[in-house]
Amino acid sequence: MNEKYIKNIEFEKVHGLKGLMSYVDGGVESRTLVQRDDFSMTLFSFAKGEGVSSYSMPGDTMIHIYEGVADVIIDDQHKHRVNEGQSIVISENVNHSIDAVEQMKVMIVIAKPQK
Repeated sequence: MNEKYIKNIEFEKVHGLKGLMSYVDGGVESRTLVQRDDFSMTLFSFAKGEGVSSYSMPGDTMIHIYEGVADVIIDDQHKHRVNEGQSIVISENVNHSIDAVEQMKVMIVIAKPQK
């Protein structure tokens, strides 16, 4: 059997990302698809008003909103409204936060230098 690099999702099946995550009242759900030292891909669902406090990563971060609307604040000063179907990429070691303007589903991809 070949090693699987993507987990928590059924193989050889067509998926709609929106259907992979459910909403939880007042909460956040996550599903990690890839977790390696140099790369991660995680799906999240956020209830309206939930979010992620300011943080930075030692790699480039891509935030893709596949349902709903988010405000992404970079360096605590540059606010970007990111709508469904849109993405924003943030350089490594740059602080950013994510706020759910309405309930939303997001895929976060982080690419780090290979060791």
